[in-house]
Amino acid sequence: MSASNTRFAAVLGAANFLVCAAVGTVLLLVNGSEGQTVQSVSATDSVSPGTTTGYESSTPAAGVYPSTPAPVGESYETVTAPAGFSTVVPRGWLSEPKNPGSFQANDPVDESHYVRYGASEASGDLVKTHVDAEKSAATRLTGLHRVRMDRTDVRGSEAVDWEFTWESSTEGTRHVRAIYWRTGGTEYFVYVSALDSAWGPMPELLTTMVDRSRP
Repeated sequence: MSASNTRFAAVLGAANFLVCAAVGTVLLLVNGSEGQTVQSVSATDSVSPGTTTGYESSTPAAGVYPSTPAPVGESYETVTAPAGFSTVVPRGWLSEPKNPGSFQANDPVDESHYVRYGASEASGDLVKTHVDAEKSAATRLTGLHRVRMDRTDVRGSEAVDWEFTWESSTEGTRHVRAIYWRTGGTEYFVYVSALDSAWGPMPELLTTMVDRSRP
């Protein structure tokens, strides 16, 4: 095991979905965090038009990125997906195709921790697409509870921040969070999932994946 993998595993230890749609639809994510009120998902839940969290990145806005990406650091490595998409995953996490346009990278120390990322053709309204996907997921994932479904933006592009938990019969409570955004007719996403008991470092990992993503 590399030193970086050992460090990440140590963080996960100390910190003590699932559904991937085909191209042109949506990929789901599962996540839970301490200290937040988890609301039950219902078929009538929707997102208020005025709700926004304004997700911002320290990366330059789309179209003005430097020609050479800044070093990602020894703890991460760059990965790519269709439609010119790139992001980072923890070094040593092997990425493999998951569904058309999407990939999954598992923690080699504990495969219950993983990330997903990818791109597909944008179709329909962004928020409605994910609200509908949530309703569908609720019929398959036991005890699905919404933590958030917020309108936001990624470097000026329309985005949705979706977080939820569900009850696995073999693992217990799983926690998922994903960011989906659209630009140039393409929908991009990054997604993190872990056991709720080991959720601590995952929000920071998600932020890093969004911050280091392009476009």
